[in-house]
Amino acid sequence: MAEMSIEEALAGFANGSEKNITPQLLEVLKEMATTGQSRYEWAHLKALIAAKMQQVCAEYYEVTKDLEATGEAYEVVLKRLLTLLAEFPNPPFTTQRLCELLLDPHRIYASSTRKLMNALEKLLTVSSTVPIMSIAPPKPGSYQAVAEYDLGKLAAGEIDGAAPMDVET
Repeated sequence: MAEMSIEEALAGFANGSEKNITPQLLEVLKEMATTGQSRYEWAHLKALIAAKMQQVCAEYYEVTKDLEATGEAYEVVLKRLLTLLAEFPNPPFTTQRLCELLLDPHRIYASSTRKLMNALEKLLTVSSTVPIMSIAPPKPGSYQAVAEYDLGKLAAGEIDGAAPMDVET
């Protein structure tokens, strides 16, 4: 059986056909933690981040049930975190730090569920997102269209790039 592409694995995870966070999906989180960039759809990444958040929080809560001391139930705080994540139409600008924390939470938060969940909440209560940029096609006759045409000819070797330029002095 051929291995699924990362996009297919993410889509399968997001639509619920895949339930486990595979090593391939962990690589997506590692890439985001390292670069702060992602080349995958936010809707699919959001499902992966939510699942990893649930997994990490459950692991902490199993060991240290220190959250109730603050007066809030674990389930209430977890639901709030997942709701905050779900509200983002685009990746929050804190996505890199969020992924770093989810991949290696014990580096900073040795065992406190309360501290970990507070840190996650702070990362999710931002209002800014990473802007989605797209390049519009050039308008015919515009400087951009002419420049792209000339650049294409230069790249194809149809124009001698070593020719001297006329420069007025």
